[in-house]
Amino acid sequence: MKNTKKTATAKPHGLTNLARVAGIALACSISPVAASPIDVVSVTGGKVQGVTSDIPGVQVFKGIPFAGPTGGNDRFRPPQPVVPWTGVKRADSWGDAVLQDMQLNPVGTFWGDEFYYDPAFTPRASENGLNLNVFTAAKDAADKLPVYVWIHGGGNNHGHASEMEFWATKLAAKGIIVVPVQYRTGPMGFLSLAELSKENGGSSGDMAIQDLIQALQWVRDNIARFGGDPANVTVGGQSAGAHNTGVLLRAPAAKGLFHRAVMQSNFNGLVDTTFPKLAEQEKKNADGIEKLFGKPMSLADLRAIPGDDWIQKKIGPDNLSIYMAFHRLEGQYVIDDKVFTEASVNLRRPGAINGIDILIGSNSDERTSLDGGPDKTMSLDDFAAFMQKTYGDGWKSAYEASDPRHAYRLMLRSKADNTHELAIVSAQYMANHNERSNVYAYYFNQRLPGRDDEFYGSFHSSDLWYFFNSMRNEPGQRAWTDADHRMADMMSTYLANFIRNGNPNGDGLSEWPRVGVQPKFMRFADGYAYAVETTPNPARDAINRREILQRFGLDEVAVTR
Repeated sequence: MKNTKKTATAKPHGLTNLARVAGIALACSISPVAASPIDVVSVTGGKVQGVTSDIPGVQVFKGIPFAGPTGGNDRFRPPQPVVPWTGVKRADSWGDAVLQDMQLNPVGTFWGDEFYYDPAFTPRASENGLNLNVFTAAKDAADKLPVYVWIHGGGNNHGHASEMEFWATKLAAKGIIVVPVQYRTGPMGFLSLAELSKENGGSSGDMAIQDLIQALQWVRDNIARFGGDPANVTVGGQSAGAHNTGVLLRAPAAKGLFHRAVMQSNFNGLVDTTFPKLAEQEKKNADGIEKLFGKPMSLADLRAIPGDDWIQKKIGPDNLSIYMAFHRLEGQYVIDDKVFTEASVNLRRPGAINGIDILIGSNSDERTSLDGGPDKTMSLDDFAAFMQKTYGDGWKSAYEASDPRHAYRLMLRSKADNTHELAIVSAQYMANHNERSNVYAYYFNQRLPGRDDEFYGSFHSSDLWYFFNSMRNEPGQRAWTDADHRMADMMSTYLANFIRNGNPNGDGLSEWPRVGVQPKFMRFADGYAYAVETTPNPARDAINRREILQRFGLDEVAVTR
């Protein structure tokens, strides 16, 4: 999930050296090299050929389709088969993003300056966006390297698999294959309608999850030819991608397609069992659509709207694009007794994820880049009312504001603290109710350099630079320090180890304890890793834990036994 809050300054951005490597140089293979170890690969639909990268020994295959186009009569339908091609497709350019507003985060806004300033990493959007990328360090097709399938975030209404923070060549060089995938977002991926359900055999609203399942099936059927092991697959995601990862744990059709799960900044945790019913969501959407257009709209009517009009035309009292107006209506993930059932969405049942290892965590300043701004304030009365509503009595022992500026920042921190504690409660619950699952948790507390770092701190999505080891000393990126690079190498090594065998630990690394009865986790701060049982503010941990247990009807016995 990302927004468009502005930084204090906007910097001019040119085409960086990394961008040239990611785009132009990869396409042209600028220096003579020996034949690549994984060269032409036969996949579902035809043959593809990869290109070299900025890291020796790592190849990249861009924009490989795992499903067919999703426009016209196939709009809102489950993913269709790949359209075959002839000859060898040179996989040297990013595939289209799925239909969305690609100007949602322009340069001059926080996210535009952070992730979206370089056109070499920004594809066009279309209804032909069900594709994926493969970063492989395999030296031979028989290597059987572990596989990491990555699901991007973006609030389930935007995002794509080629964002620069996912530039995974250094991560792949640690002996894994990284596969960032795309899925339909907004109404194209989540719209429920009775007419659509009738057409699709009683199911609608979960098209995005069906896309992800099809991508996993593609990995199962094809990844061995890239040197990967289809029997050793980890799924991971951040923000909405983390939520989607947790949702895949609840989808019967995804069972057996992956063996581990990584969830970064999952605002929903894993103890929530509330999903809307299909019939309820169908009626809500139909009523909302009629209000937006001033008349009922058939499925044929919605399919007849050109893709560009979904993004560019405004509708409704809030003057939103058709796409975003629908996104406010649609609801995400519905119990349709096909993709999800009442039983499958309940991860509290004993053994619900037994045998699937989990790595879960959050950032210490999740809300600064989502809700915040360095100059914002909050009155002390409003702060007190918010805290009382959230926590009830006793909150002053953990959160005491001194002035309006401090109150605003403390309110944002309390939301981030709550997200962290939800991750810890989820981790403990999963560890203690699934005896064959190894569960690890973390707290990312590294302040990134530059761009109002005193306020933004460890903001939402900032850990991606480190877990992917995607930071480069390039114009446009932050002025990374030695501590940042050290942290990135360490965190990506922990991640690669977890992807390899379900245990992040390895030689030369501080011991990362498993979660169990005790809420043990790894704190990443100041370029180092610390095994801890609390954040630097244990009183805040305690008050947020109390709130979460009450919200979900749990107690300490239920979580730890």
